[in-house]
Order: sequence, then structure tokens, then C-alpha cells
Amino acid sequence: MALTDTEIRKYKATGKDYQKADSRGLVMVIREAGGKFWRYEFRLEGKKFKYGLGNYPEISLENARKIHAVARQLVELGRHPSTLLDNPGAKQMIIDGCNIKEIENQAAATQEAEAVQALITFGEAAEKYKTEWVDMKWKDADKGYSPVRLHLLPKLADIPLELIDVAGVRELIYDIREYKGVATALSCHGWADRIFSYAIEHDYCKHNPAALIKAARVGNRNKRTRWLTTPEIKRYLTGLYQSNSYRGYKLALHLILMLALRKSELCGAAWSEIDFEKGEMLIPAGRMKTKKDHLVMLPTQAIEMLQELQRLGGGSPWVMPMPTNPDRAMHNNNLDGTHNAALAAGDIIDYNIHDHRHTASTHLREQGHSPEVIETALSHAIPGMAGTYSHAQYKTQRLEMLQSWADFLDKVMTERTVIQATFRKAV
Repeated sequence: MALTDTEIRKYKATGKDYQKADSRGLVMVIREAGGKFWRYEFRLEGKKFKYGLGNYPEISLENARKIHAVARQLVELGRHPSTLLDNPGAKQMIIDGCNIKEIENQAAATQEAEAVQALITFGEAAEKYKTEWVDMKWKDADKGYSPVRLHLLPKLADIPLELIDVAGVRELIYDIREYKGVATALSCHGWADRIFSYAIEHDYCKHNPAALIKAARVGNRNKRTRWLTTPEIKRYLTGLYQSNSYRGYKLALHLILMLALRKSELCGAAWSEIDFEKGEMLIPAGRMKTKKDHLVMLPTQAIEMLQELQRLGGGSPWVMPMPTNPDRAMHNNNLDGTHNAALAAGDIIDYNIHDHRHTASTHLREQGHSPEVIETALSHAIPGMAGTYSHAQYKTQRLEMLQSWADFLDKVMTERTVIQATFRKAV
């Protein structure tokens, strides 16, 4: 006889397990302590099996029969009920009226989602690569890693490595090229290639889509030769000092042009590196691209501008302190906005801050200064045998040359608010 709800409620503990049959292998088991649960007893490939369907009253008699019916169908198909019913939510789907196919589709989707969730993402791999390699090997890890942080992670961080294909990487790199230029796109392509190679090495993924994109198709990183003509220098400096920018940034950009420095060499400078009495700035090897100490001779204009920067810094140990934290050196990119404002005011295109070095070098050569003195001032290796055997610092010649260059920049300017004796105090 089939069970009824009334009968089930009457079943009590007897001190040992016993069971009551419903139909076709569905039974209720009453535990010695009084607990009740449903079980399906069946044969599959000639062997006896018992499979629990759930506790009563959480699963009612009606719902137990629904689950049992699906379990029987699975056995008839030669499958153990656990292959489907053990999937999360499967029994509730049966209670809600879903069939085997629907439950299998849901189970497959859940398993796929769980598998994807278990995969390591591009962002996780990138962070591991940075921690285990970049932070340990690179001189300025955060600066070098910026292409990843600024351009790759916003699009790829949350995507599992195995789901990133060649088309996706190519589209991203080409977008970067369109909006940020070839150099940035090539840098991002190189970073993506290194991160995927690292991930393959550590079994995080099996393929490197970035490696299948040839750098030559992204573009060529041609050596820049852009420099400012004399009229452009005038327009640049006029636009610089008339821009609505922080005074310290204006002075910094003028100094970079005057001393032919790299951005990092000035923005990372500490006052301890500058000797006002000697008129010298000694940049330690750790901050130089050449990995050698570099002595910079300071013309009188540079000394005055640096002294003003010291007053603007309000006691900070840094020449260019971070606006929000004077105990830290400013990031190089802080100068970009003021530089771009000067370019816009002067109607100058395709010119970056590093090109100040090209401008200085070109004009100094045209003015007849010695190539060895110029290259030493730029902290470049002197080519040929002269460079091999010469250890000269050319201190006197470099000071004369840079003083002449600083005077030239003053003479180029005609705006009284900039070139007269009060120009360094102009707002």
C-alpha cells in the first residue's frame, strides 16, 4: 500500500531503524532516534543500490515522489541517479516541474561557470608577475608597470586568461595605438606578451595570444628627431609662462629645456643633490639611465629658478614635491598638463617633454659647441675611440655652454612679463 501523510506522521521511534515502502523502490526510513528520510532502492546492471532523496518533512511525500520518478527514469536510461540529482538545485528544479534535459542544461551551465570562475584572470596573473619579477628586478617597477595599469588592466583584469583570444588582444592593442600612439601600443603589446608567457610557465593558461600578434603589425618605434626651431622656442616659453598653471611646473619645464635633463632627473631630484655655492647638481647613478653619476653645471638662471622652487616647496626635501604629500617626490607625469598647455598656446604639434633634449642638442651644435661637451652634458656616451679613452668632465666648457644656452633662451623671449629681471616672479 502507498504511504499517506497521515500514516507518516504516526511513525515513531522504536529504538532501531525501520522502513516503510511507498512504491517502486521508494521507501521512508525511520531512524532509531525518530528522524525520517526518503530513500530509493533499485538495481542497476545487476547490482543493488540505495540512494537518499532527502529528509522528511523538508521533502514532502508529494515532492519525494516527483524526485523518485526522475530517479527511476535515470535508472531506466542506465544512469545512477546521483549523476544528475547531486547537482546543486537539481531536486528543487524537479519539484518545480523541470525535466531531465532542463536540469542537465542547468547543471552544465553551472559547471562551466564554476570552471571559468576557477580560472586565473589576467589581472591576477599580471599582479603575480609584477610581485615575483617586476618588483624584484626593475629599478622603477611602478613606473615601468604603468602601461599595464593604465591600458591593459581596465579591459582585461577580470577576464580569465583562457578566455582571452588573439582577436581580443589585437583589438585592444590597435585601440591603444589609435588613441595613445604607436609607442604606447608597442609597450602594451610587450607587457601582454610577457604576462602571458609568465602565465604559461606557471600553468595558469596554455596559450599566449599576444605572441601571435607581430609587433611589426602594430607599428615601428622610430627614433624621435623632433626639436623646436627658434620661433617655436619663443612661442613655447611664452605660452608656458602665460598658461594658467602652477608656477613650479612652469619653472621645471624651463629648467628641463635649459639643462637638457630628462623628466625623471629633475622630478626625482632632492635638494641634497644640489650645491648652490658650487653651482652644481650631482645626480646619483641610481637615478640615471646610464647607471653613472652625472654632474650638471648650473647657469645663473638655473640657480635662481631652483631657489624659487625651494621656496615654493615649503621645506620639502624634494625639488619637485608631490602636491598632496611634500615628503614624496612628484610623479613625472604631473608636468604633462602644463607642457600641453604651452604647446596649445604656441600652436606646436608632435612635441613631447623629452624632445627638449633634442632641441638643446640641435641648437648647441648649430652654435658651434664641441660635440664631446654636448654629449657629456646630455649624459651620453661619446662614440668612437674618444669615448673609450676620455674621462674628461669638461666642467668649465659645460658651464660656459649652458650659460650661453640659458642666455640664448632669455634673448629669444620678447614678452616683458617673461624675459625681464622679474620674469621668474611672474605668476
